[in-house]
Amino acid sequence: MTPPRTPRPAATRSGPAAPRVSPAVLGHLVPGDAAGIEPGDLHDGEDYDSPDLTGAGLAGASFTGCRFHRPTLDGADLRGVRLAECTLSEVDAAELVAPRSSWRDVELTRSRLGSAELYEATFRSVTLADSKISYLNARTATWTDVRLSQCVLEELDLGHAALTRVALDQCRIGTLDVTGATMVDVDLRTAEIGTVKGLAGLAGAWVTSDQLVLLAPALADHLGLLVG
Repeated sequence: MTPPRTPRPAATRSGPAAPRVSPAVLGHLVPGDAAGIEPGDLHDGEDYDSPDLTGAGLAGASFTGCRFHRPTLDGADLRGVRLAECTLSEVDAAELVAPRSSWRDVELTRSRLGSAELYEATFRSVTLADSKISYLNARTATWTDVRLSQCVLEELDLGHAALTRVALDQCRIGTLDVTGATMVDVDLRTAEIGTVKGLAGLAGAWVTSDQLVLLAPALADHLGLLVG
């Protein structure tokens, strides 16, 4: 009788799988008319330079291959907006309201946002770079292949979010809430993080040994460990 074969241990990886981020490819652009955007509209290959969208109702609108430079978005309703192969630069808004929106092959750069309401949003192949956000609400969002690079976030709320191949490169985060989150190949190794809420949600994330030491007191408290 042939003895049962002992399974080989899985190969140990030295790091997480990197986000598979594709740059937004913009073709020939025509000037876009910000005043003409209506909820549910479809827009393709349009260039919006310093558009004033204050208080605009853009819910459900779809933008493909579009460029937004220095848009004013205070009070704009971006619920359910769909962005594909778009770039947004130098966005300055006290509040960005875009829950349940969809972002694919999108770049958001050099922007300053007070609060970004992106709960239940879907990010796929998205880059956020060189930006400051006071409060990013990504609760119950789905992020796949997302890179945050050199961003400052006072509070990042990923409660009950699903993250796959996400990297926070050289980011500073005051408070990170991962309560109920699920993570696969999430790279936090170059991030500077102040406070973590919902420590169990870090399962699946990669940290350095130095970061682990800093997390040790909170982990001990979370697990009820007594250190003497």
